Amino acid sequence: MVVPRSSQLITQDSEYGLFTVSLFKTKVEKFKVQAREKKFIVRDFTYNEEELAAGKNEITKLVTDKKKQFGPLVRWLKVNFSECFCAWIHVKALRVFVESVLRYGLPVNFQAILLHPNKKSMKRLRDVLNQLYGHLDSSALQTSGGADNVDIPGLGFGQSEYYPYVYYKINIDMIDSKL
Repeated sequence: MVVPRSSQLITQDSEYGLFTVSLFKTKVEKFKVQAREKKFIVRDFTYNEEELAAGKNEITKLVTDKKKQFGPLVRWLKVNFSECFCAWIHVKALRVFVESVLRYGLPVNFQAILLHPNKKSMKRLRDVLNQLYGHLDSSALQTSGGADNVDIPGLGFGQSEYYPYVYYKINIDMIDSKL
């Protein structure tokens, strides 16, 4: 005994949906029982003009606060992003230095190079670098499928990322689709 054409989808996500349904007063309890049997959760809604107006006022207040804070936030991010990026690159440079000293020992004799190859030329670049520096560490050229291979994501020292030269990937794709 649902009022015809009263069922409407309000919102949904990947798992749940929120619907509104209008019922006749005499059939509310029977509807709740049948809905629970089919594993639906029924909640009563009472219309309150004051709560609705308070909710709308809160939303408009939050929107105006967001607009006020957006400009200073963008300015702050423009200033501090460059500092964070410089610090991040500095940490990468320190990692290259430490890794080269740990691998090849003292005295320090290495050249740090930043390369940005195309995806098509990546395999060729790896082959050339392996030919040039393969004599430094012959264990890097061997592919080991051992069970003791520990690969911690983000650190880049798993066997799959080990080469006879020191290699760290820098992901500079700062565009996030979630923004």
